[in-house]
Amino acid sequence: MKNVCRSMMQLFIVLAFAGTSWAQTDVSGRYLAGGGHDVRIQLTIQTPPPAAFIVLQHIPPGVTIVDVSPRPSGFQPGAGTVKWFFRRPAPGTMTLLLRFSHPVALNRLAGEISYRHPGSEALITRSITAY
Repeated sequence: MKNVCRSMMQLFIVLAFAGTSWAQTDVSGRYLAGGGHDVRIQLTIQTPPPAAFIVLQHIPPGVTIVDVSPRPSGFQPGAGTVKWFFRRPAPGTMTLLLRFSHPVALNRLAGEISYRHPGSEALITRSITAY
């Protein structure tokens, strides 16, 4: 009986720590200060990272994209959105750069990040925030 209790306690501890590490998973984004023709989006990938995530950036009406880095997964001129798909991301930060034909105020930008939580497989969508 004593061994059964000990085994149950060990299993509980393992599951508790496993749940805590998955709870930390997050991918967030923020527009860096600046604005104008160049817009930078800083992405922060926490440990453990999801298997993949998507970034969608909506382009304001009347503005065209002159340059994008890194190269997006999906973009068609005039479509109104740019999409990046990142597989097996490393934890840490990365920066996306968009160069527009006209200056764009940060409050006119809207973007989102979507990924599946590695523990629950729930779809999580986060808005990209200013600063």
